[in-house]
Amino acid sequence: KQDLSKINGANLSVCVSDKFMEAVQNDEEWVTKFPDSSDPDYDEHWDGVIESWEERGGKVIEHARMKARDIWDQICTSAWKSAEPGLHFLERSNKWGNTWYFEKLLSTNPCGEQPLGAWAVCNLGAMNLSAFVDDAGTFDYDDLDAKVRVAMRFMDNVVDANYYFWKENEIKAKEIRRIGVGTMGLGDALIKMKIRYGSEESLPIIEKIFQTLRDNAYEASTDIAKEKGAFPKFDKTKYLKGYHIKALPKQLQTKIAKQGIRNTV
Repeated sequence: KQDLSKINGANLSVCVSDKFMEAVQNDEEWVTKFPDSSDPDYDEHWDGVIESWEERGGKVIEHARMKARDIWDQICTSAWKSAEPGLHFLERSNKWGNTWYFEKLLSTNPCGEQPLGAWAVCNLGAMNLSAFVDDAGTFDYDDLDAKVRVAMRFMDNVVDANYYFWKENEIKAKEIRRIGVGTMGLGDALIKMKIRYGSEESLPIIEKIFQTLRDNAYEASTDIAKEKGAFPKFDKTKYLKGYHIKALPKQLQTKIAKQGIRNTV
C-alpha cells in the first residue's frame, strides 16, 4: 500500500492471531506461510484457516522469516500514514463473540463492523446520535431507548423480507438472525451538548449512551423472541456463558434465560 503503483484502489486489512501478538511481545521470529496449492487436498479442504490445514497434514510453503515486531511496526506505520491496514483480532473475536459455541468466525463484512463465519451475513443499522440532542443541548435517552427498539424489530423483519442471491446466505441469515445497531454522529451530538469529544466530561455521557443502546437492543430482541421465537441456533446454557452476555445486567440475563433471544446482536 505504500507503493501507489500496486494496490491503490482497495482497502487491505489483516487478521491478527493471539500467537502473533505474543510473538510481538516476546520479540520472536514470525514465519509467513501459505498452503501449497499443488497439494491434492487443496481445492476441497483449504478453508482459509492455516491451523486446521496444518493439523490435517496439509503441505505448506514458507515464504519468509522475520521479526514479528518488524511486521507490527510496518502495520502501525502504515495505519498512521493512511488509516490502513485495518486489524481484526480474529481469535479474540471467536472467544468473545456471541456465536462462539457453534460458529467459526473467519473474516468481517466489507466495512469491518461485524466478524462473520462462512456464508454468514448481517443486517446493520445506525442511530444518528445527533438527532437525540435538543436545542437546549440535552440528550434524550428515553427517545434513544424507544428508537432502538423500533430499529431492532425493523432489522429482524429484514432478515425474512430480504432477497438472497445464494441459498447458503439465506440459511445462515435465518439460523443466526444476526443484526447490529450501530451509531453515527457521536461527535456532532457532543458538539450540540457543548462537550469536547474525548474529554473527561464526555466519557460518562458516552458510556451512558452506549449502555442505553446495548441494553435496549438486547431487551428488544428478547421481547421479539417471546413473540416469534429465539433464533434457531440459540442454546440457553451456552449462550449465557458468552463473554458479552455475562457483562449484561443480571435482570437482562435472567430475561434471556426465560424468553430466549431473537437475534445474535
